[in-house]
Amino acid sequence: MNNRQKSNTIIAHWFLLSLILALWMLLAPACASAAQPFELHLLDVDQGQSVLIQADGHYMLIDGGGRYSSSFVVSYLKQQGIDQFDLIALSHYDEDHMSGEIGVLTVFPVETILLPSYEGEGDLYQSFSRAAISSGAQIQHPAFGSEYQLGDAVVEVVGPLRSDYLLENDRSLALRITYGEVTCLICGDAEQTAEMDMVSSEADLSADVYVVNHHGSRTSSSDIFLDAVTPNCALISCGLDNSYGHPAHEVLQRLQERGIQMYRTDLQGTIVLYSDGNTCWFDQDPCQDWTPGTYREEAMRNPESEDAAPAGSDDKASGDYLYVCNTNTWKFHYPDCPSVAKMKEKNRINSSLSRDELIAQGYQPCGNCHP
Repeated sequence: MNNRQKSNTIIAHWFLLSLILALWMLLAPACASAAQPFELHLLDVDQGQSVLIQADGHYMLIDGGGRYSSSFVVSYLKQQGIDQFDLIALSHYDEDHMSGEIGVLTVFPVETILLPSYEGEGDLYQSFSRAAISSGAQIQHPAFGSEYQLGDAVVEVVGPLRSDYLLENDRSLALRITYGEVTCLICGDAEQTAEMDMVSSEADLSADVYVVNHHGSRTSSSDIFLDAVTPNCALISCGLDNSYGHPAHEVLQRLQERGIQMYRTDLQGTIVLYSDGNTCWFDQDPCQDWTPGTYREEAMRNPESEDAAPAGSDDKASGDYLYVCNTNTWKFHYPDCPSVAKMKEKNRINSSLSRDELIAQGYQPCGNCHP
């Protein structure tokens, strides 16, 4: 073999080696992610929440999104090759967390269902209850401190601390999941009262990954709560252009000030976390868009806005209303409450929405008239 032939052979070998190396670098991350023993999927269920946990081939679903996401959730779970669930948990009985689980319970075998300790209301709750009973699963209402095994992962109940909260959001099941050295915290729609109780308890709330409470509502993720959790990453489940203003500017500011990496379904779709028990990583980069949702008080004052309040938030000229809302304090009152007389006109909105609907939108009942 002459020198020219040797040179061509060497070049060909180097080219082949470079091609193999390039292919390995391209495929290795996907293969590594697929092989990991722990995964957390925050599904893109619009203005709702649904979290899939996989640990060593065992599966848990926390919430199922709203009614319009039910078919997507079932389809997504089937794509993951899931045959059955060890655990299904429902944080609370709001439609945007509960509806999607009805479809899941009718399709997949389930061993144990974890439910909050209070009873819901309405036809949807009855449909969910029938599906849960028909599934044949063991139904439990876990107490604070209860633990469940999911493969090598430990699921600990860190809230609620009591069952008599005025707001149903505060009665949400709060779960801390530990896999090796990696921890995740998921608390449904818990708001500041429940957050304060969790911080005051003996529970360890620290977590690497925090699924942000109440879709990033301004009434959740308080400073003291974030300081107790000290997450590295925050995941927000909310719908694109939702009318609730999620995620709120205040919450995004708290996360950003603490240097917490942020992911959000309204801009990034479904988000997947992988872990080997020592470290964790995601299927995409953190979101760099810290733009909050549309402020509801601006939308409510502008009837031409696409984010205007739903039908039922009547103007002040109407006498057909149940409550008076203060857009500055985010409290709602009975019309004859003394606080209403002191309210500035620019902050006052009369509403015929129900009590639960106002609470779902972020308002809190007045502490004086107790509506």
